[in-house]
Amino acid sequence: MKAYSPYLLPLKRDDFKKILRGAMLSYTPEHYSTITLFGSASSSIAGYVITLMPKFKFMFPLLPLLFPLVTYAFFTTYPAIRMKSRKTKIDLKLPHAITYMQAFCEVLPLYEIFKMIYREKDIYGEVSEEFGFIVRDVELFGDDIVSAMRNLANSTPSENLKEFLEGLIMAFESGGSLKDYMLTKIDHFRERARRQSELNLKTLEILAEVYVVMFVALPIFLIVVIFAMQIAGKGVGYEYYFYLYVFLPIGSLLLIFIVDTVNVKEDLSVTRIIRRRSYYPASIVSSRIRHDVKVKERKDIRDLVASIFTAIKKNYYNSLYFSCVAVAPFLVLYYKNFIKLKFFESLVASLLVLSCIPLLIAMEYRARLVRRVEKDIPNLLREILNLKDVGVSLHEVVRIIKDSKIGILSRELRLAYTEMEWGETVIDALLEVVNRVGTASIRRVISLLINASQATENLREVLLTTIEDFEFGLKLKGERFVTGLSYLFIVYLSFCIFLYTIYSINTSFLASFAEFGVVSFSGLDLMYRISIMLAVFSGIIAGQMEKGHILHGLKHMCVFVVSSVILFEFVLGG
Repeated sequence: MKAYSPYLLPLKRDDFKKILRGAMLSYTPEHYSTITLFGSASSSIAGYVITLMPKFKFMFPLLPLLFPLVTYAFFTTYPAIRMKSRKTKIDLKLPHAITYMQAFCEVLPLYEIFKMIYREKDIYGEVSEEFGFIVRDVELFGDDIVSAMRNLANSTPSENLKEFLEGLIMAFESGGSLKDYMLTKIDHFRERARRQSELNLKTLEILAEVYVVMFVALPIFLIVVIFAMQIAGKGVGYEYYFYLYVFLPIGSLLLIFIVDTVNVKEDLSVTRIIRRRSYYPASIVSSRIRHDVKVKERKDIRDLVASIFTAIKKNYYNSLYFSCVAVAPFLVLYYKNFIKLKFFESLVASLLVLSCIPLLIAMEYRARLVRRVEKDIPNLLREILNLKDVGVSLHEVVRIIKDSKIGILSRELRLAYTEMEWGETVIDALLEVVNRVGTASIRRVISLLINASQATENLREVLLTTIEDFEFGLKLKGERFVTGLSYLFIVYLSFCIFLYTIYSINTSFLASFAEFGVVSFSGLDLMYRISIMLAVFSGIIAGQMEKGHILHGLKHMCVFVVSSVILFEFVLGG
């Protein structure tokens, strides 16, 4: 069976094909249209099955019609959203890639520069993926470099990259200075990045207002309505519960997805350079360790403990193994009645917080390390610049600046110099710095420093441009953080208002009705469940608003969940 996009989408086939290419989805328009049709039909059947349940009969025929429309809308808009996300990532990394290119444009062929960036996917991300099409066209299809650049300019989702490639083609064919052209484009794209950052912040402001209205104010309104109807002795329609239990989580997840797409996230990835390690002979190991069994046993224990933390440093998701260690004792104490809880929801909330704490600690440690390294890199580059100006070799540069006060990088340079004294080359020692620190920023600097040192002796302009690039990035992040704090305050204020409303309903209002002998409200469990749901989603959104990354919301989520447990378990349930 074949389905063609004109029957399903308001786009021509060629336009939709370009969207799929920009989104890096390996489907033909016909194949993707078939998937869209099948998914919509399946969701319609699922909606009909739900309406067969007695509690959801009132939703017929809404659900059988709503589900396929939502599914169709998702499948048809997802490629465009993904393409938009890739465009943002390309525009973000493009100035860094051009900075790297201009360092070699006078000493290496243009194709080799594209190939170097293509190999550095951990550093340049989606830009490397795009440049991979140039490498493919040249090496597999036999195109010349100009044709390959023109093909990429016609297919890339980024207007900035298209503009850069078209100008680069003109400069290359006319014999102009590629270095001057690239330096001009670096400043041009930095200004665009600043304006795009301002636009993203305005979009986040709108999304923060949507969050307050749809996912805080409206649940409060519905809870008050349910409260009033139960006080009046009237039955509560299932549509209220449908919103609270279905629309609220689905809508929150959708908002999280949209914010994640709009946001420029902090790069917390761990980058490594795979290489053959040097193993040192036993003669350099202390004879006391080799012959003293107890000392050797203590060293083995220390190495075992260190290996656990090393695994977490390499990938902070490995900390999830410790979630079992955190949750198991709590469950044992709970089932042995050493811990008594009035609500089952309190147990779920406690397990959720305990399971998140290891990942929270590991991720925050990683984020702090990344920020410290990025802050110290401009100072490191200035130290290198001052020494290279007087003709000092890279080996001597490491020896001299290893004792400088440049934060965490001073320790890494001391380790690198120790390895050099043990026989490592300066390049291997610096590559090992990349593997120990594991941040994309330090890999970018070390890669540029090594390759530029091998290609040319004149590093002054390269280092100056790189310093400006890093300082510009730090400035944008600083502005983003300050603005994000205001959105974080909005989320915290909204959730506190929600908790205060719940507290008022269950104390002041109920106490007033109790004086007149009116039946009390029995929806405390409902309020507790909604409070936990809002705590989870509000925490994630708060982290996104503050720093961009979903995992930054874990600490806010724990604060909100613990606040809910205190309110319901100890204040209202006491």
